[in-house]
Amino acid sequence: MGSLLQQRAAGELVLEQNDGTRRLHWMNGQLHHLRSDAVGEQFGNFLIRRGVLDMASLKELLADGEGSRVGDRVVQWGLLTTTERDAQLHELLGSVLLHAMEHPILRMTWLPAAPGDGITREHQFQLNHRRLVWDTFQNAQIDRELMEMFRSEPDWRWQACPDLLESLSDLPLTPSLAYALTLFGTEPLGCNTIASLAGLPQEEAARLVATLWALGGLSLVSGALPLVPREPAPLPPAVIEPPPVLIPPPLSAPEVEFEPEPEFLADPEPEPEPEPLLLAQEDLLPTAPATVFPLLALEAPVPQPTPPPLDEGSMTPHERARRLLVKAKSYVMQERTSEAIRALEQAIKLDGESAAAFESWLLLGRLRISNPAWSTRAIEALQVASRLNPRSAEPWALMGDLYHRKGFRANAQGCIRRALELDPSVAVPAGWSRPEPAEPAAPEGKAGLMGKLRGMFGREKA
Repeated sequence: MGSLLQQRAAGELVLEQNDGTRRLHWMNGQLHHLRSDAVGEQFGNFLIRRGVLDMASLKELLADGEGSRVGDRVVQWGLLTTTERDAQLHELLGSVLLHAMEHPILRMTWLPAAPGDGITREHQFQLNHRRLVWDTFQNAQIDRELMEMFRSEPDWRWQACPDLLESLSDLPLTPSLAYALTLFGTEPLGCNTIASLAGLPQEEAARLVATLWALGGLSLVSGALPLVPREPAPLPPAVIEPPPVLIPPPLSAPEVEFEPEPEFLADPEPEPEPEPLLLAQEDLLPTAPATVFPLLALEAPVPQPTPPPLDEGSMTPHERARRLLVKAKSYVMQERTSEAIRALEQAIKLDGESAAAFESWLLLGRLRISNPAWSTRAIEALQVASRLNPRSAEPWALMGDLYHRKGFRANAQGCIRRALELDPSVAVPAGWSRPEPAEPAAPEGKAGLMGKLRGMFGREKA
């Protein structure tokens, strides 16, 4: 990373690691974007772990925005603002870089950027290179790897940039680290010398040197600099004669036979056979692919146009209500209850009578229960939910719990009994026992002992 920054390199570093492949894009020596196919390092899965989405919402969001990026969809749906989305994405890219440094690298490939390559739509996110590198080097468990790297290069010497401490003022420096930075001068120093001057252990000194080199605070002035491979100059395109085009006979005259003419057979310079010409093309493929097969240019990535903003006017009320329900669930996971209730109320105004509105009414009733001032409105919402789905026990159990807390024992008993009838496994308030199965009646002629005694004394009940 320090070498790439020192060379102002531009390109893509491909790391094939034991848990997946990560691609680090560089511009002018700084990290510009990171991609990963490792499990859990996609933005949608990251948002699920952060409580912004659940799996059902993510599937619906992806289905609704096929061909567009998740980051764009969560902003268009109103689940996150652009600032919140960028903060979440920056945290994700930090974890991608951290895992890239900690996982073993099976194969590393540098792909230099072609001349004229600019910022594509995929790389429009503004990455804070300095803060990302600083945080990653502080958290990465790579002390042993850094020690081995510096031991293998005993000739490496670094020179500090002028005003080193001031150039790092935007980073969270500890007092001891700030003091260590004041000891750096313009003379070349090795890693062991830096550890001795700063009074740091070898592993902390190695981490400090690697961090400052990756941030541009130190420049390697002695020893072999790891250079990125340069792209070889392209060879001039070879001129290849196209093979003769054979025109098939017309379909209207299949009986015509094509006999070779004597002049053609006696031609001293016959045309080359198709097979040798094909072999010659294959031999020239590495040097001039664009000339031999111009269709290969179609494999180049084509920047996708920015998706147009969603037109809610073209959506049905049911679709808009469903989207508001997804937004409300996201607010609940972020503990933004008031915003979730407003979203649910809007969804119910759009679609409050169909069976699909059951989930909105149920969630609204559950959220209103949390505020004692909303008890009546909570009961109303739960009653509508029970009407839309008569076979669901959850609305009755929630009403029973609310009545129980309010002290309305008769109402609570009726709601809880109804909930248990629909689903005996539903959760009920503490202190309420589930109905026990009635004992089977004794068959005639097989009365118990008490029955026999009553019969003997003439007290047998009719």
